[in-house]
Amino acid sequence: MLKKLIFALLIAVPLFASGGNDEITPENVLAYMNTDRADAGLPPLHIDARLTKAAEDRMHDMEDGGWWSHESPNGLSPFTWLTLRDYGYEAAGENLARGFDTAPFLVESWMESHGHRENIMSPLYEDCGIAIIDGATTGRATGKSVVVLFAKPRR
Repeated sequence: MLKKLIFALLIAVPLFASGGNDEITPENVLAYMNTDRADAGLPPLHIDARLTKAAEDRMHDMEDGGWWSHESPNGLSPFTWLTLRDYGYEAAGENLARGFDTAPFLVESWMESHGHRENIMSPLYEDCGIAIIDGATTGRATGKSVVVLFAKPRR
Protein backbone atom coordinates (compact mmCIF):
# COMPACT_ATOMS: atom_id res chain seq x y z
CA MET A 1 0.00 0.00 0.00
CA LEU A 2 2.80 2.43 0.92
CA LYS A 3 4.57 1.68 -2.38
CA LYS A 4 1.38 2.50 -4.32
CA LEU A 5 0.98 5.79 -2.44
CA ILE A 6 4.60 6.80 -3.07
CA PHE A 7 4.28 5.87 -6.75
CA ALA A 8 1.07 7.93 -7.05
CA LEU A 9 2.78 10.92 -5.45
CA LEU A 10 5.78 10.62 -7.75
CA ILE A 11 3.46 10.82 -10.73
CA ALA A 12 1.17 13.52 -9.32
CA VAL A 13 3.83 15.97 -8.14
CA PRO A 14 5.24 16.69 -11.61
CA LEU A 15 1.71 17.21 -12.92
CA PHE A 16 1.02 19.89 -10.31
CA ALA A 17 4.49 21.39 -10.68
CA SER A 18 4.00 21.83 -14.42
CA GLY A 19 0.91 24.04 -14.00
CA GLY A 20 2.81 26.94 -15.59
CA ASN A 21 2.61 25.10 -18.93
CA ASP A 22 -1.15 25.68 -18.87
CA GLU A 23 -0.91 29.46 -18.48
CA ILE A 24 -2.63 31.47 -21.19
CA THR A 25 0.27 33.01 -23.08
CA PRO A 26 0.65 33.57 -26.83
CA GLU A 27 3.24 30.79 -26.94
CA ASN A 28 1.00 28.28 -25.17
CA VAL A 29 -2.13 29.15 -27.16
CA LEU A 30 -0.13 28.76 -30.37
CA ALA A 31 1.39 25.47 -29.20
CA TYR A 32 -2.00 23.95 -28.34
CA MET A 33 -3.53 25.10 -31.64
CA ASN A 34 -0.54 23.70 -33.54
CA THR A 35 -0.84 20.38 -31.72
CA ASP A 36 -4.40 20.03 -33.04
CA ARG A 37 -3.24 21.04 -36.52
CA ALA A 38 -0.37 18.54 -36.45
CA ASP A 39 -2.75 15.78 -35.36
CA ALA A 40 -4.74 16.52 -38.53
CA GLY A 41 -1.64 16.61 -40.75
CA LEU A 42 -1.73 20.39 -41.17
CA PRO A 43 1.32 22.66 -41.11
CA PRO A 44 1.84 24.83 -38.03
CA LEU A 45 0.69 28.40 -37.72
CA HIS A 46 3.40 31.01 -37.22
CA ILE A 47 3.26 34.18 -35.14
CA ASP A 48 3.50 37.27 -37.33
CA ALA A 49 4.45 40.53 -35.59
CA ARG A 50 2.02 42.56 -37.72
CA LEU A 51 -0.86 40.25 -36.82
CA THR A 52 0.12 40.40 -33.15
CA LYS A 53 -0.01 44.22 -33.30
CA ALA A 54 -3.34 44.02 -35.14
CA ALA A 55 -4.76 41.68 -32.45
CA GLU A 56 -3.49 44.04 -29.73
CA ASP A 57 -5.03 47.04 -31.53
CA ARG A 58 -8.30 45.16 -31.79
CA MET A 59 -8.26 44.27 -28.09
CA HIS A 60 -7.50 47.91 -27.14
CA ASP A 61 -10.34 49.13 -29.35
CA MET A 62 -12.75 46.81 -27.55
CA GLU A 63 -11.36 47.86 -24.14
CA ASP A 64 -11.64 51.55 -24.98
CA GLY A 65 -15.21 51.12 -26.19
CA GLY A 66 -16.28 48.62 -23.53
CA TRP A 67 -17.60 46.04 -25.99
CA TRP A 68 -16.87 42.43 -27.06
CA SER A 69 -17.88 41.13 -30.46
CA HIS A 70 -16.57 40.05 -33.85
CA GLU A 71 -17.98 43.26 -35.33
CA SER A 72 -17.52 46.63 -33.67
CA PRO A 73 -20.50 48.81 -32.76
CA ASN A 74 -19.52 51.17 -35.59
CA GLY A 75 -19.46 48.29 -38.08
CA LEU A 76 -15.69 47.83 -38.43
CA SER A 77 -14.59 44.35 -39.42
CA PRO A 78 -11.92 42.69 -37.26
CA PHE A 79 -9.78 42.56 -40.40
CA THR A 80 -9.57 46.35 -40.55
CA TRP A 81 -6.70 46.01 -38.09
CA LEU A 82 -4.73 43.76 -40.46
CA THR A 83 -4.86 46.39 -43.18
CA LEU A 84 -3.84 49.13 -40.73
CA ARG A 85 -0.77 47.02 -39.81
CA ASP A 86 0.19 46.55 -43.50
CA TYR A 87 -0.68 42.86 -43.61
CA GLY A 88 -2.18 42.23 -47.04
CA TYR A 89 -4.21 39.06 -46.84
CA GLU A 90 -5.99 36.57 -49.07
CA ALA A 91 -7.95 34.99 -46.21
CA ALA A 92 -8.49 35.93 -42.57
CA GLY A 93 -10.37 34.73 -39.51
CA GLU A 94 -10.77 35.59 -35.86
CA ASN A 95 -11.27 33.69 -32.62
CA LEU A 96 -12.37 35.46 -29.45
CA ALA A 97 -12.57 34.04 -25.94
CA ARG A 98 -13.04 35.43 -22.46
CA GLY A 99 -13.18 34.09 -18.95
CA PHE A 100 -10.62 31.32 -19.41
CA ASP A 101 -7.84 30.38 -16.98
CA THR A 102 -5.83 27.74 -18.85
CA ALA A 103 -4.59 27.44 -22.42
CA PRO A 104 -5.61 23.77 -22.82
CA PHE A 105 -9.21 24.48 -21.76
CA LEU A 106 -9.34 27.58 -23.97
CA VAL A 107 -8.19 25.78 -27.12
CA GLU A 108 -10.27 22.69 -26.29
CA SER A 109 -13.35 24.94 -26.03
CA TRP A 110 -12.58 26.51 -29.39
CA MET A 111 -12.19 23.05 -30.90
CA GLU A 112 -15.71 22.18 -29.68
CA SER A 113 -17.14 25.25 -31.45
CA HIS A 114 -17.68 24.81 -35.19
CA GLY A 115 -16.57 28.28 -36.33
CA HIS A 116 -13.61 28.51 -33.98
CA ARG A 117 -12.48 25.01 -34.92
CA GLU A 118 -12.68 25.90 -38.63
CA ASN A 119 -10.33 28.83 -38.04
CA ILE A 120 -7.79 26.77 -36.12
CA MET A 121 -7.91 23.93 -38.62
CA SER A 122 -8.11 25.94 -41.83
CA PRO A 123 -5.42 24.86 -44.30
CA LEU A 124 -5.58 28.39 -45.73
CA TYR A 125 -4.13 30.11 -42.67
CA GLU A 126 -0.37 30.33 -42.24
CA ASP A 127 0.05 33.13 -39.71
CA CYS A 128 -1.62 34.38 -36.56
CA GLY A 129 -1.38 37.12 -33.99
CA ILE A 130 -2.50 36.71 -30.39
CA ALA A 131 -3.47 39.36 -27.83
CA ILE A 132 -4.32 38.55 -24.22
CA ILE A 133 -5.54 40.66 -21.29
CA ASP A 134 -6.53 39.89 -17.73
CA GLY A 135 -10.27 40.26 -17.21
CA ALA A 136 -12.66 41.49 -19.86
CA THR A 137 -13.09 44.43 -22.23
CA THR A 138 -16.58 45.07 -20.85
CA GLY A 139 -15.69 45.54 -17.18
CA ARG A 140 -14.38 43.55 -14.27
CA ALA A 141 -14.23 39.81 -14.80
CA THR A 142 -12.16 36.79 -13.92
CA GLY A 143 -9.99 34.88 -16.32
CA LYS A 144 -8.38 36.17 -19.48
CA SER A 145 -9.70 37.57 -22.73
CA VAL A 146 -8.03 36.46 -25.95
CA VAL A 147 -8.06 37.68 -29.55
CA VAL A 148 -6.49 35.53 -32.26
CA LEU A 149 -6.30 36.84 -35.81
CA PHE A 150 -5.55 34.20 -38.45
CA ALA A 151 -4.47 35.02 -41.99
CA LYS A 152 -2.86 33.96 -45.22
CA PRO A 153 -0.68 36.67 -46.74
CA ARG A 154 -1.44 38.04 -50.18
CA ARG A 155 1.31 37.05 -52.56
